[in-house]
Amino acid sequence: MRQMTERLDQQSASAARRRGGGRPLGTAIRYLIFLGPAALLYVPFVLKPLIETFGLSLFAWNGVSAERTFVGLANYARALGDPIFWISLRNNLYWVVTSIVLPMATGLVIAVLLSAVRRGQRIYAGIFFTPVVLNLIIVGLVWGIIYNPLIGPLNRLLRAVGLGSLAIGWLGDRYAATPAIMVAGAWTFFGFCAVIFLQGLRTLDREQIEAATIDGAGPFRRFRKIIVPALSDQVTLLIVMSIIGSFKVFDIVYVMTKGGPDHASEVIATYMYWQSFMNGSLGYGAALAVMLTAVVAGASLAMMALRERD
Repeated sequence: MRQMTERLDQQSASAARRRGGGRPLGTAIRYLIFLGPAALLYVPFVLKPLIETFGLSLFAWNGVSAERTFVGLANYARALGDPIFWISLRNNLYWVVTSIVLPMATGLVIAVLLSAVRRGQRIYAGIFFTPVVLNLIIVGLVWGIIYNPLIGPLNRLLRAVGLGSLAIGWLGDRYAATPAIMVAGAWTFFGFCAVIFLQGLRTLDREQIEAATIDGAGPFRRFRKIIVPALSDQVTLLIVMSIIGSFKVFDIVYVMTKGGPDHASEVIATYMYWQSFMNGSLGYGAALAVMLTAVVAGASLAMMALRERD
């Protein structure tokens, strides 16, 4: 009997070891099942083009001739000495600041106002969300009409209220073009910010707000001490999306000004397009694309690291 018991114990231990030894393999298989389809799409459509673009950036090529001249890192050095590249990068940074401040501030105010609405809240939220789903080319064309110096409603309004001196060719002025496009871009994003903030406001502890009100906290103090800290996750998400979107912006700039006048509203994506397909410098355009990818990836990783540390 004792020998039989020992034998059963040994068999149980052996089975347990087999199960324990197979667990890492089973886990790896499950990971492959979940990650495999994504990897099948990521490798040919993201990783492979990125590697090929980096390879192209090491050559001087006009995109037509059969010969490519290897230049190493000369295209990257050319970018660092190119004043238009720095103008484009500066404009992208302006886009980052504007995309964070303008639509997020507007969206937060709208979300707070909508949170107090009891009937028709979803309808109003849907109306504010409408610009988000519009094609950016259509948005650019519509705002181009708004900014038209002759028939545009903006200049007509300025003249009607006695501010005709401010009526200018908005998209033809090198100092006004970039801010004008940024306003149009912010218009397409504030509705998304409002919906995200509104969803966060629905999770707020109403009893905490009521207690703060009883303690004498005014609306501004409740907003600063309770509402804003409670929306930290939403703020982080929107900041990351704003940074990535600001460096990827292309459509609306190209439709409204094509980077003009005289490259004043140029961003890296439009300058990359111009160099690659209009100026016949595909190698230099590829270098700009790689640098843009590095900036976006670096900014995203930095935001994630800051979020993890918090």
